[in-house]
Amino acid sequence: YLLYGPPGNGKSSAVMAIASALRMDICVISLNNIGMDDGALRCCFAEIPPESIVLIEDVDCVFESRERGDGATEHISFSGLLNAIDG
Repeated sequence: YLLYGPPGNGKSSAVMAIASALRMDICVISLNNIGMDDGALRCCFAEIPPESIVLIEDVDCVFESRERGDGATEHISFSGLLNAIDG
């Protein structure tokens, strides 16, 4: 599911509430982390335990028009993101 909206609307909180209600672990992956690239993203997905909910934060930072807070541009390609979630 894709949840979108302005910051502070409760998207992450809703996912955490759903995970709690289902008694499932939640794995949060922020694509805006310094050093996050296609390889690091693949490693993150490889370590996700079975029957977990994955919350991917800052998906929009994958696109060239968005910069990280520290001024560095992203290193995750759109192709790398699609390959990670497809596997």
